[in-house]
Amino acid sequence: MTVKNGNKVILVVGLGRFGQALCKSLVEQKNQVIAIDRSRQHVEEIATVVDIAIQADATDMEALLKVGAKEAEIAIVAIGGNIEASILATSILKDLGIQNVIARAQNAIHARVLARIGASRVVFPEKDMGERLAMLLVNPWMSHFAQLPGSPFHVGEIRPLPEMEGKTLAELDFRTQYNAVVLNMNRSGERFIPRADTVIEAGDRILVAGLKEDLETWVVE
Repeated sequence: MTVKNGNKVILVVGLGRFGQALCKSLVEQKNQVIAIDRSRQHVEEIATVVDIAIQADATDMEALLKVGAKEAEIAIVAIGGNIEASILATSILKDLGIQNVIARAQNAIHARVLARIGASRVVFPEKDMGERLAMLLVNPWMSHFAQLPGSPFHVGEIRPLPEMEGKTLAELDFRTQYNAVVLNMNRSGERFIPRADTVIEAGDRILVAGLKEDLETWVVE
């Protein structure tokens, strides 16, 4: 597989609902995706989305070699119910020399085993989604924000509050008053980095970064 435009080659093992959703998102981000699953039906369901979709057994090293697994910069083991297959696939992918292997865990014990055999990161999709849904129900504004990986800061685009309109960032003393940093602004489709004397207009969209506990005191939907 030839990598275009510097994007990554990512191997996804396991094409259930989580694996297929992951493949679609990765392709939308312009990555090249190799998708494999034991189920012919699952492979056919994703075949038109990814670059390569193959029916294969991810617990078989020879099968992984044949599908080009060694070309992948990142491998994601998205296998759902079969814990043994998840562990074996993760171990084999590490043995193939893939440095970044991300594995889906079903429970804490499964997660510990995955970490011990070399998984770079272990994820709990159902738990994470449940926590995010609960968070969104309590704080709907967070649907417009994303947390920076490995950081407590959230980044998102907001509409100006009425109190901001017609004032400059300096007049608002934005950093002090809102405990947030303005990264850039979007005005009529044109994005730019504002200066201290930039006047905020009603139709602007402002990209800000801050801590959740600070943002939730003033950001609205």
